Amino acid sequence: MKTFYINGTILTMEEDALYAEAVCTENGRIKAVGNQKEIMKLWEKPDEILDLKGAVMLPGFIDGHSHFVGTANAMTQCDLSSCSNFEEIIQRMREFEGERKLSDSDWLIGCNYDHNFLAEGKHPNKEVLDQISTKHPVLLIHASSHMGVTNSRGLEIQGIDEHTEDRADGRYGRMEGTKIPDGYMEEKVFLEFQSKLPMPSVEKIMALMGEAQKFYASYGITTVQDGMVGKPLFQLLKTAATMGILKLDIVGYVDIMTASDLPEEEPTYDGKYWNHLKLGGYKIFLDGSPQGKTAWMLKPYEGEKDYRGYPIHSDEELREYIALALDKEEQLLAHCNGDAAAEQYISQFEKELEERKNKDIYRAVMVHAQLVTKEQLGRMKVLGMIPSFFIAHTYYWGDIHRKNFGEERANRISPARDAMEYEMKFTFHQDTPVVPPDMMRTVFCAVNRISRTGKEMGKEQKIPVLEALKAITSYAAYQYHEENEKGTITVGKYADFVVLDRNPLETEPGLLADIQVLMTIKENQMIYKRGTCNESEE
Repeated sequence: MKTFYINGTILTMEEDALYAEAVCTENGRIKAVGNQKEIMKLWEKPDEILDLKGAVMLPGFIDGHSHFVGTANAMTQCDLSSCSNFEEIIQRMREFEGERKLSDSDWLIGCNYDHNFLAEGKHPNKEVLDQISTKHPVLLIHASSHMGVTNSRGLEIQGIDEHTEDRADGRYGRMEGTKIPDGYMEEKVFLEFQSKLPMPSVEKIMALMGEAQKFYASYGITTVQDGMVGKPLFQLLKTAATMGILKLDIVGYVDIMTASDLPEEEPTYDGKYWNHLKLGGYKIFLDGSPQGKTAWMLKPYEGEKDYRGYPIHSDEELREYIALALDKEEQLLAHCNGDAAAEQYISQFEKELEERKNKDIYRAVMVHAQLVTKEQLGRMKVLGMIPSFFIAHTYYWGDIHRKNFGEERANRISPARDAMEYEMKFTFHQDTPVVPPDMMRTVFCAVNRISRTGKEMGKEQKIPVLEALKAITSYAAYQYHEENEKGTITVGKYADFVVLDRNPLETEPGLLADIQVLMTIKENQMIYKRGTCNESEE
């Protein structure tokens, strides 16, 4: 049976035919695009008609980078993003504890606190968290997901004490003048702490994945990334695929340090979908968070004499991982926020390619690319490396970046205009659950570059609306090696669509974030419907 999408504006994202009047789909694929009168000649009763009623349809949005299972897990945690001081955190967490039926061994977890926006101007410590509970282990996860704090019970359970040493790639906070841990952890030691937490039951995590899909779909997203997949997490994703839970496409990137053999162990998923799940390649971390001041910089942070953040890997280690990815012809995604991390990623690729006849880097991606320089972007262009910008940083943490980096560096955060001038394909993402996967707010951020307090964040890096839309549609499909299947409304591609209440190309730039998603459609199946447009059959 065919489905006809009519009576709206179709924004195809195809350069030579940007607008169409109607679309016909069949068996989850696009069968025809163009003039409504001509398209309707394909009508054969009983066919389905979806009347757009003046709304605007685009290709389904594609998530450039996030953490799908992490987003599902976050749905069981207490959201602290609105808390403005320690007392509010304590009160909200106590309320959250009262809402849940917990055994003494259950963890009480809060997320999305940000010390940058707390009245105290610092992270809480175990003494603050002990006021929440001394019976339950408590963990607060920072908004960046790169750091967090636990209470005395949490430290005790994981055996962290004054004899526990810091590492080159992560450290513990200490009580002043002592080696006694104060509950704060950052980077690798924090990630390892999290990895030891008990997982929800399989039944619970499957239900949460279903809710997470609805969450992504409510923002128009039809392809989602899980940006750091180890073997236990993959088994959960595989279970979801086997059970038919996945309705959106989920692309997992394997932790190259712990699970590099996973693509060979799971050939069904390597580079191709099975029940909406595939493995897209590898992922590696090279530094930390700019708002948390752990991103690795070439020059010191503002107001610091020498401190520049720090790397996760030596040059030699990184080059070995790059060689591994290239040998296996797998795409490599690297978390790089600071310009020193960007330099390490680019330079080690350059050195490795000097010794190889095959110069294909399989569309390697620099994830976040917050402080990448224009000169570095030029070298990325030569390599064929794709920047995926967390451009919403301009809004969420723009004012903090001014404080951490000074005016000049802060105004170049997420330099999308530089990438555009190099004629590079680039993508946008929200690193969800760090911030919601709100694609239209991301477009707003790229076009306006305004901080939370209304300050302009480098007007020379603003880009046109159409270019911002490409970053979440056609360019994003290219990043996933899926440009022949997704990213534009083109005959033969998947019938993946988002329906908006107005045309972004005809909307005042300052109102782009107010655009509402009315429907999200994956392979012609309605995944999300806000209720403004009505589906009907004729």
